[in-house]
Amino acid sequence: QIDSLDKSLEDLLTRVDEFVGMLDMIRSDSSQVVNESIPQIYTKATEMRQIYRKIDKLEAFVKMIGNSVAGLEERVIKAETDLGAFPSTFKKILNTISIPSFLNKSSSSRQQQTLYEPPVLFKTEDYFPCLNEAPY
Repeated sequence: QIDSLDKSLEDLLTRVDEFVGMLDMIRSDSSQVVNESIPQIYTKATEMRQIYRKIDKLEAFVKMIGNSVAGLEERVIKAETDLGAFPSTFKKILNTISIPSFLNKSSSSRQQQTLYEPPVLFKTEDYFPCLNEAPY
């Protein structure tokens, strides 16, 4: 019985040693996480905040471009309705047919009434100054 008890105690001591070794390994891993990984995560999070700001600026820029394009599209639609938009085949046919002088005068007077005003456009260089630089 003493031998059996002695074997059981030795086996139990071996298990306790293994458990203590695992605890030491967990403590060293935890200290590594606290001392090394958390500062690295914080640094990366700070860098990501700068990237998020850039993304927000880019989204605002894209929205501004979308509004500009929508305005230009409205102007094109208005110009097409005001001046009449014929497909190119109809224009060719109408140009080959002699038009009476009273029709020709009305179209020229209509063209004189609507003056072209160029739209105010943005400059990409204002938003991306690095485009002014020469490529490497």
